[in-house]
Amino acid sequence: MYKKFFMGIAAMAALTSVSCSSEDLNSVSDNSSKNEAISFDGYLGRSAVAVNGTRGSVLDKDALQKLTETDGAFGVFGNYSKEGATDGYGENLFKNQKVFYSDSKWTYSPYKYWLPKGHIDFLAYAPYDGNTALTDSKSKISFTVGKEIAKQKDLLWANAAGQTQTNNPVKFTFYHALSRLGYTVKLKEKCSDDVTITLKSITLAGASNDEAKGAFYETGTIDLAKANKATNLWSDCTGQQKFDWFSGEYKVNSSTASHPTNPDSKSDYLFVIPQDFSKSEPDADKLYVIVTYTIQYKNGISEVFTNKVSKQIIQKFEQGKAYTINLTIGRPIDFDVEVVNGWDPTDGTPIDIDSWE
Repeated sequence: MYKKFFMGIAAMAALTSVSCSSEDLNSVSDNSSKNEAISFDGYLGRSAVAVNGTRGSVLDKDALQKLTETDGAFGVFGNYSKEGATDGYGENLFKNQKVFYSDSKWTYSPYKYWLPKGHIDFLAYAPYDGNTALTDSKSKISFTVGKEIAKQKDLLWANAAGQTQTNNPVKFTFYHALSRLGYTVKLKEKCSDDVTITLKSITLAGASNDEAKGAFYETGTIDLAKANKATNLWSDCTGQQKFDWFSGEYKVNSSTASHPTNPDSKSDYLFVIPQDFSKSEPDADKLYVIVTYTIQYKNGISEVFTNKVSKQIIQKFEQGKAYTINLTIGRPIDFDVEVVNGWDPTDGTPIDIDSWE
């Protein structure tokens, strides 16, 4: 699925959302027996995977498997209920259990075993964080968006209810809980060798004239028991923060979209809690992209000119969707011929010559 929005003035932006295919995260299982150990199997469901972005690392099959035992790949909460009971989610059996990938399988320590009666309701999230705890709701955890973009996390979640020994290994389908933003930059038209256009900064803020004003949520609570695409997945979202998305010097010399870093590295994105910036009410959340770039000519004009432009992004960022803001900078000098003025008068002023004497 793709969505594109083109925005005017000197910095035009387009946002694109795409989805990905399911990826098997491999499994771990023990010998079948009455005392079979509880083991886990994970899948990455259809959610956000695309190209072109800025800082932050995408969690996919390979990334999860590369997380070490020390770091942990994902955390598990598990709640046992007696036969016929409906206690639901909690942590009376697994309390933020670290699961990691080792020797071509998912594992954890110490192992726990299936009971002959009753069932277990599981919750999972990734990447693992030793400080993560369930709230009083027994299925929710708090999440904070990293202020340093390079250290941001691509939060995943999964659940598996009513599990018994016949379900072993417990199969988790993970989904992306956040919205993912990336960007590209280009010129409207390829410039000549006589001019250099340099991108200096990109900021996402809550006002066009105030780069310090926040826009994005800082913290929120996610319900790990919810299904993918649930409208009430997130709650208690608070705070406003801005992001300095790019700061440096990147020469833009082509009308082909590009990026200051390798767009295929999957390590250069911005992750945010889903948020609606499409509302028009005066007190609604607002988001602006602010771009600064310079223009310098080699011949004729020695001064370096700095241009700062901004554009409101009117978009609802949804869970599990990836967006690419396509920036077009620089405004070429165009020419147009409105009219060629006619002769006056049209038929000419008469000059009569009626005698040759």
